[in-house]
Amino acid sequence: MAFEEGLYEDVLKHADIVKVVSAYLPVVRIGKDYLAKCPFHDDTNPSMRISTRLNIFKCFVCGTGGNSISFVRKYARLSSFEALKKVADISDYRDPRLEGVAKTKVIDPKRAPLLKCLHDLTVYYQYALNSPEGKEGLDYIAGRHLDANLRNKFRLGYAFKDGKATCQFLLSKGHSLKTIEDAGVATPVDGVYYDRNQGRVVFPIFDNEGEVIGYSARRLGDGPEAKYVNSPETHLFHKSNILYNFHNAKEKARIAGYIYVLEGFMDVFALQRINVEAAVATMGTVLTEEHIRLLRSLNVEVRLCLDGDLPGQKASMVMADQLIKNSINVRIVDNQNNRRDPDEILDNDGEVALNAYLNKLISYVDFTLNYYLNINPLQTTEQKTHLIQEFVPVLLSIRSQLELDSYIGKLGKITGYTSEAIRNILKTARVKPDTRDYRSVIINYHPERKILRRLHIAERELLYQMLQNKEAVGFYEGNIDGFYDSTYRVIANFLIEYARNHESFVPTDLISSLENSDLDNKEAMINQISELYMERNHPACDDELLNTLEGVIKEEKERIFENDMLAHSLENKEPLEQARILADYHRRKMRGK
Repeated sequence: MAFEEGLYEDVLKHADIVKVVSAYLPVVRIGKDYLAKCPFHDDTNPSMRISTRLNIFKCFVCGTGGNSISFVRKYARLSSFEALKKVADISDYRDPRLEGVAKTKVIDPKRAPLLKCLHDLTVYYQYALNSPEGKEGLDYIAGRHLDANLRNKFRLGYAFKDGKATCQFLLSKGHSLKTIEDAGVATPVDGVYYDRNQGRVVFPIFDNEGEVIGYSARRLGDGPEAKYVNSPETHLFHKSNILYNFHNAKEKARIAGYIYVLEGFMDVFALQRINVEAAVATMGTVLTEEHIRLLRSLNVEVRLCLDGDLPGQKASMVMADQLIKNSINVRIVDNQNNRRDPDEILDNDGEVALNAYLNKLISYVDFTLNYYLNINPLQTTEQKTHLIQEFVPVLLSIRSQLELDSYIGKLGKITGYTSEAIRNILKTARVKPDTRDYRSVIINYHPERKILRRLHIAERELLYQMLQNKEAVGFYEGNIDGFYDSTYRVIANFLIEYARNHESFVPTDLISSLENSDLDNKEAMINQISELYMERNHPACDDELLNTLEGVIKEEKERIFENDMLAHSLENKEPLEQARILADYHRRKMRGK
């Protein structure tokens, strides 16, 4: 969310993070810092450290970290602006800009004429659908098995082919040409304005209160034009903020105790046809902060039902991870053997089959492990280590021994780690709740642990130095072809951009910049940066240190690449062929010495 310039930073400057956290949790002073039981996981011993020097917090068990505003946002499940106001209240900080934003949200004189324009246009589209010209559109809608009740509920329509006449109709209703254009309806061609939806079936898009704010219009028949045309971004229409059908589904979800999240409005219609009304669609966009806020406000289980193809399954895992990190209960429809859309299942197999499909729900853990085990095996050492890292906190939370044994077995097959190694990783994580980085534990049990441990230490040291001074950032940019660790890599790229616009790296300012960014993985980045800033006993940065780190990183990355290539060449080979490949490999290695 964008704030008025300087507002976010000014609130943070006046916020004492100890006072902010203390408003929600009891804290204990340990030296210069404070400790509290982390509210973001099942914490029995205080594991969340609050740094008065850096004005940030960090849990060294679940990894959550950030500044005062991000703590309140996560703990109280507020929007970014609501958290900003709450921190200002706790800190007794007064600023007219805080009140100004709130008033702007309530009183918006731009909305009324645009909403009236789109209301009149939607009625016109509904009329056109039942006209002689609209019969082709009506036939298309009937062919998708959308009956009159559903057409009326979702206000489906048709845009006359004479797009100029549509604009003239709106002008005759008293709407100015500027209003028509600002509403995203009119598009100019040689100085003449036409309806951008002309000749198409029209699906209105609603805001959270049920007002029409835009359209998705489908082409009829074949042609070179795009199949769908969506409204452009306007004062009303921001596609990334919309959950289609939320205005209808929110109360139904609270009664049912769940809500289905689908990809498109046709999926929503399919569920409506079998009386599953607690369903929304993301309109094909990634899950945004606004989507998460809306879903969290329902306080129900989210059931993800995206496409069964590879992109859809990847999107399901990403979305589930986002929801879990925001303390939202989530399960996923197990569609890994079914790539059909809900309306295809309904049309081909009937209502009972679609209901059965929707109720075949599995956990995020099961879905992810099945995906990597059966659909898209991991290829590189980095990918396998990263998956273990992601699953350590998940496995630690499992109470059933049978369930844990099953997951450990699957994870072992996917990553090449033995079950014993995974158990040892979990054992170490349990007995050392102050472990700062599960990756360092994982590396100790990896088949290539010597290489990975040396590489991990070198990359972490260089990233620490980059957080301390811009010279190290410049060295990385000029000499290192990216970190092997994916989280370190995105942080390094962010620091390069940040260094171009800032003279120094102040922890709270750096985290604030990330908080207000649109980066998908900013939470993981903030957690890692918070942890690095709290570390001690690092050497001073000089040319000798940087050059040494460069040498280690390049040497170990080359070794890992060679090992991954060798493992790939041995896959699915007969034992004799594997022996020949290994013999050739070792001969080449000996000649290279």
